[in-house]
Amino acid sequence: MEVLVERYQRRKVVSNPASPKLFYLRQIPKTCGKVDIETLSANIQKNCSMTKGDVKHVIEALVEEVQANLANGNKVKLNELGTFHMTFSCPGMETADKCTVKNISRVNIRFVPDKELRLVNGCLTRTESPANVEFVLDTQEDSAGSNTGGNTGGNTGGNTGGNTGGNTGGNTGGNTGGGKDDNPLG
Repeated sequence: MEVLVERYQRRKVVSNPASPKLFYLRQIPKTCGKVDIETLSANIQKNCSMTKGDVKHVIEALVEEVQANLANGNKVKLNELGTFHMTFSCPGMETADKCTVKNISRVNIRFVPDKELRLVNGCLTRTESPANVEFVLDTQEDSAGSNTGGNTGGNTGGNTGGNTGGNTGGNTGGNTGGGKDDNPLG
């Protein structure tokens, strides 16, 4: 597997115009596809004796079961894939009687990949898994002379400044706003 990445420049602190601009790596926009249940069903059907429709129903039942368990506060572990769990945020209160469920401001579902699935840059650590990803720096931008430094990363080693968090866009701070020049999506 190869994930095409490119360099982009943004301010270290996006909201501060005086902050220095640094280079980060991100997955090249529109180079990743989206896989839905229909596609998964068709691909799984090729590797088992179930029909595409049967596989689709199993996947839909799995999704319903995961949702129900998360709604009940349970963690859901899918072997060799990872664990889903619920998190929430609420501000701290000075007294116990002011601390109620109405203070919960945000509920999220988090996913923690199993060690067999960790999508990591091979020059930092290596897992023996077919799910390893090779990050490849797009060479078109280098030939245009727009940026310098770096070559391929991923499981082939090499020199990289990329992130190890998968396809989340940037090493620090994420994408939190800024002007047109600061937009990491172009």
